[in-house]
Parts: sequence; C-alpha cells; structure tokens
Amino acid sequence: MRSTRQRVTKEAVLEADAVVNVVDATKLDRDLFVTLQLLDMGVPTVVALNMMDELEADGVDVDVDALEATLGVPVVPTVAVTGSGVDELRDRLPEASAPASTPVDSYYDALPDAVEASRAEKTLLVEGDEPTARRVAARGLVADGGDAPLADAGAREAVYRERRSRVRSIVEAVEREAGPGRAAEQRLGDLLMRPMTGVPIAIGLLAAVFYVMGVVVAQRVVGYAEGVLFDRYYNPAVEAVVADLLPGGEWAAPVEFLLVNGNLGLLTITVQYVLGVLLPLVVAFYLVIGTLEDAGVLPRLAVLTDRGLSRIGLNGRAVVPLVVGVGCVTMAVISTRMVGSRRERLIATALLGLAIPCSAQIGVITGLLAGLGLAWWVGYLAVLLGVLGVAGVFLDRTLPGRAEPLIEQLPRLRVPRPGNVARKTANRSAAFLREAVPLFGATAAAVSTLDYVGALDAIVEGLRPLTAALGLPPSFGRVLVLGLIRRDFAAAGMTDMALSASQTFVGLIVVTLFVPCILTMAMILRERDARSALLVWVGSWVTAFTVGGAVAAALEVIA
Repeated sequence: MRSTRQRVTKEAVLEADAVVNVVDATKLDRDLFVTLQLLDMGVPTVVALNMMDELEADGVDVDVDALEATLGVPVVPTVAVTGSGVDELRDRLPEASAPASTPVDSYYDALPDAVEASRAEKTLLVEGDEPTARRVAARGLVADGGDAPLADAGAREAVYRERRSRVRSIVEAVEREAGPGRAAEQRLGDLLMRPMTGVPIAIGLLAAVFYVMGVVVAQRVVGYAEGVLFDRYYNPAVEAVVADLLPGGEWAAPVEFLLVNGNLGLLTITVQYVLGVLLPLVVAFYLVIGTLEDAGVLPRLAVLTDRGLSRIGLNGRAVVPLVVGVGCVTMAVISTRMVGSRRERLIATALLGLAIPCSAQIGVITGLLAGLGLAWWVGYLAVLLGVLGVAGVFLDRTLPGRAEPLIEQLPRLRVPRPGNVARKTANRSAAFLREAVPLFGATAAAVSTLDYVGALDAIVEGLRPLTAALGLPPSFGRVLVLGLIRRDFAAAGMTDMALSASQTFVGLIVVTLFVPCILTMAMILRERDARSALLVWVGSWVTAFTVGGAVAAALEVIA
C-alpha cells in the first residue's frame, strides 16, 4: 500500500518541468537509488549533494566532478543549514537534464505494443505501479481497451536489481573510505533503537517534553501571563478604556459585552488566549519539535513506539501529539500534522479530543482526587485508558483504510544547531498564528453573541435531564457550559460544589471526556474540516455521558 506522501510526491514529479534531487552525501548508497529512478524516468534533474559538512567531519571524500560525469546531470555540493552552495544550485537550475537513454529502456519491451505513454510512465509501468497503469488505460492509450498495461511481476525486481547494481558501482567509483569518526554516534544510535535501552531513553525524552510543555509553559509561563499580565494589568485597562469610549444607549451594552465580557471578550479574554496562552504554547512546541528534529531523535522515537500505537490505528509518528496533549490538547491537535495519512490524523485528533486531559485540567483534577484517596486516582486512570483503547480500536475498525506502515529515514544524530532551530520555530509559529488568529476571533465573537442572547443559559437548562441521570445536581450543567470555553474552567467549577466522593468521581470523568475547549475546536476545524470537527464534538458529548452514566451506575451497585 502506497502512502499519501508517496502518491503526492510521485504526482508532483510527473508534472514537474525539472526536479532538484536533494541527496544526503553521507548516505549515497541509499539516496542515489532515487536519483537513478528520476533519470530512468527522463525527468530533468539537478542533484543537490547536501550535508557535505558532515561528510567532511567523517573524513569521507566524494569526487563531485566524477559523480556529475557519471550521472550526466549537474551535481552541486551544498550545506543547507548554512546556505553554502545554494546560490550555485540556483544558478545551475537551467542546466537540469536527463540522459537520452538508460539501461531501464530495455525493459520497455515487456509492455504491450499498444501502450503509448511518456518515458516516465513507462518506467513506472515496468516497476509495476498500478495507479500509473490505471491512469494510462483511462486515457485510452491502450488500443484494445483491455487490461491495465502492467509488465510481468518479475520486471520490477529485475529493474530494482539492475538499479542497485548501478548505485553500488557509482559509490565505489566516487567515494573514498571513511575514517573512524562516527563510532560514538553509531553506538548512541544503536542504544536508541534497541528496545531494552531505547524504551527507557524514549520515556525520559517524552517526560522531558511533557515537563517543558505541560509544566514550564502551560502552567508557569501561561499562568504568569494570564494571572499577572492580563488579569492585573491588561484586561482592567482595556475594560476602563472601552467604558470611557462607549457612550450610553441601548446599542452600547451589546457592543461592550462583545468587546470585554469576562468569558470571551474580543479585546480582553480573546487577546489573552491568543497572546497569553496560544503564543507561548506554539513557540514552545515548535522549539521542542525543532530541537528533536535537528538532533535526529524524532524519527527514532517514532520507530520505537510504532508497534504499540499500531494497535489503535496509528503509527509511531503519533507519539508526540499524544504526549503533547497531556500538556495542551490545542497544541497537540496542531502537532498531528506530523502523523502520516488523513485517516491517522483524524484518529489522533479524535483520541485527543476524547480522552486526553490537558495540564491545566490535570492540576485541578489532582487537587479534587487528592482528598478522595489513591483508589479513586487508579480508577480515574483506568477509565481514561480504557476509553482511549476502546475508542482507538473502534475508529481503526470503522474508518475506511488501514494505518500506513511507518517508513522513516533515520538521519544522523547530532547536536542541534540553535540558529537552524530558531529559524524553523519563528517561521512555523508565524505561519500558524496568521491562519489561527482570525478563526479563533470569529469563533469567540459567535460564542459571545450566544452568551449575550441567553443561549448558554438555555443549554444549562437543557442539560438538567442528563445531569440528573448521572446523579449530579442541576448546577453541574453550568460546569459543562464553562467546559465549552475551557476545560479547566469546568474542573475548577466543581471545587465550589458540595459533592459526595462518588459524585466528584463521576463529575471528573464527565468533564475530562467532555467536548474540547473552544480553542481546541477552532484548531480542529482549521486542521481537519467542519465534518471532522462536528464528529469529534458530538462524539465527545456521547462518550462523556455514556461512560459517565455507566460509571455512576457501577458505583451505585458497588455502594
């Protein structure tokens, strides 16, 4: 099964006027296979021989002129992180070319005579590429309209063997033996990839990610920004200015409410969420991910966790979003971009929305459970893990398709370059905020309007039958409405309620499984689509009350 990334890449190559093929100079024996495939397809190509600095550090030498002569296309040595060679690469783009013929041409005889296709398509056909075969047949390029023009199954293996043989010959001709410079790096890489040593190291790294995102940023930095900068200074000042500027009159009241109400005022709480909550989390997340990427650690974490996550329809790339979700579900939804297919991104997003409490919520929940005892804590974790597992299996079996196999190129381990990490963090954060801020502002305006006309109070009243079925007081409906805005508001709202131990436990299960907060929903809408956001939202309602009701019934029987 081909991955989405492979399919998109192939389509881009077929439509391109020319291709810049970036080759890792430290892994010529791996990357030149793709280079030769491009040349076999007749795609005009320029080769960027990248990571030359690391090749030099290893004591390895590549004869660039000989490589260019052998391939028959321009080859430019580069160091992407410093920009070395980029100008020359740009200057040589007009020289992009491909050989007039390659050894693969001889395999075209295996195709039916009636096939009329480009050289690129013929190469893919002899490699057994079914999408290309269907596309060629659909264009009416098979005279008798018969079966898709695939070559015999053996042609692909023969083509690949011949291509690998050419790669070996080229590498032997242009590369000189390496010195002993990479021994320490290889030992560390081996430790990370062996389960006995890699799992403890991975747990330590993920714990560090959680500490940075969930404790340092989500609690301390965001807590200071909200509690001091905004609550003490910014919000009161804005409220005073708005009160002074708006004249009296019937129209002033709704405008003032929209701008400075205490739930989602556009000039107060909305700005607080964007600058005091979202901005620190976004910058911290991209800083952490950029560091792990630059160090070469992230792909290894994915490989280590792949087997376990495959049981709930995900692959190893989903480990970071799930861990980040314990710090901030909003940021975790954004991080699902690194998960493979659209199907897997939807599963990861749904699991984050259903069963992963954010750090702010965990702080309040910990305080409430502390007074109940260890048994309640164990029960709480058991319920959440059960929901996570059941939901994952259900989604995996229900959604069409299968989890994409994890195919990762393992880059070298190295010390992250601060400048490189900083540039990636700044570019990614700016791009995200440009897209997210307008969406969140529009959502906040809509919710404030509902609040002003009394629609939120109507929701509280409508929740009475459901809260009664859970054995909770009617006032719990207000807690759930607060949860629509922010999850920790819901948990915090329970601290002022006179509840028994069983009611507290059921209430915490419900608010944890309840719908994601407004900021997270805005991100789900942006990262997925309206249909996916609606499914997550409705699914959270159903799951929260179904599981909460089952827990309440079980506790009643036990009591």
